[in-house]
Amino acid sequence: MQKPALPGFALSAGMLWLLVGALYKLFEGSPNDLPKIVTDMSPLGSSWETMRAAIIIELAVVGLVLAKPRLGWVFLVGALGTFLAILYPLVQEGAASCGCFGSSITVKPETMMAIDGGLLVLILISRPWRMAKDSGLGWAGYLPLLAVAIAGPAMKLTAPMLPPAPNRNVERPATQEMIDAPDEVFDSEQAVDEATSKPEAQATTLTPLKPAVAEALTTAAIDPKPEEIVEVETEGESGEADTPVFFEFRPMTWEGKDFYETNISRFVDQSQGAILPNSHVVVYRQTCEVCKEHLEQLWEEAQNDPAKWSGERQLVLIRVIENKDTAENNTCLILPEPHQMVTLPALKRGYGITTPMAFDVDEAFMVQNVTDLSAH
Repeated sequence: MQKPALPGFALSAGMLWLLVGALYKLFEGSPNDLPKIVTDMSPLGSSWETMRAAIIIELAVVGLVLAKPRLGWVFLVGALGTFLAILYPLVQEGAASCGCFGSSITVKPETMMAIDGGLLVLILISRPWRMAKDSGLGWAGYLPLLAVAIAGPAMKLTAPMLPPAPNRNVERPATQEMIDAPDEVFDSEQAVDEATSKPEAQATTLTPLKPAVAEALTTAAIDPKPEEIVEVETEGESGEADTPVFFEFRPMTWEGKDFYETNISRFVDQSQGAILPNSHVVVYRQTCEVCKEHLEQLWEEAQNDPAKWSGERQLVLIRVIENKDTAENNTCLILPEPHQMVTLPALKRGYGITTPMAFDVDEAFMVQNVTDLSAH
């Protein structure tokens, strides 16, 4: 004989599990943690909007289970079944983590499937459709829960906005076209003279880095300074957030634009040196295995052909710094020596960009040949 308390226990366990995942995504999660199958199939286009919609749906299901358990169990079972469908391809491809609780908490897809599947079976065995019709808070109790489910993510996860153009007074390397341009393009004539006379603005002979030197170069900024990690959005004088907690790049929209008009230029730490004209730029993460392979390939090419980057064309590396970066998880220890290495400072929820990403910047600073190297 079925125990009267079993349906309530089963629904409570499933509901709390769903709630934990939703709240983690709301307060600590990143769109980068969403499985690729979810972002690829999302009709919303933006991974940020996809994450927000997922949280709203999960919280709404939790509220429905509390308010109308005889109806809510259907949606709870549907949510668990959806999770299983998403996890199955991750198990097949041997993924190390499901990403359900972000990059800082590793849970194998097999483990998550066992938990979700176990809860699904428990709910079905408990036969929640036999619960009393008047159980739960009722529709009157569901309306405020639904309002919170919608308003919470909408208020907490505001649309990421570009920060103000940084380092407005930082000189960018000058070309003859820029020198001939109107005076308002530059801060002063002195800036033009200095930029064109600097040795680093000229082509230099490039030699491959030894592994030990490369390690020192890449680990120099591994542990971001406290002020570099953005914990919350800060308000500027204009009332808009100066720096977002997450920002999603769409590299293909950079094609044909002046580099300094692209959104990634707003985050580049130009105090380390501006992006050079007539350069090949590679964007990478230190934890990215594909980045490691590509950078080692460039290192090999530089060894075999020392003149590859010693002419007019120059190599620039942009490293995406993440809060999880440590000396131990740095895989990119062998690098070709770049003419310029700059960074994107750590954001609380990270950046939405597939790495490695490569593009060329011509002599007029126009972006060309944007390529997603992860697909090659």
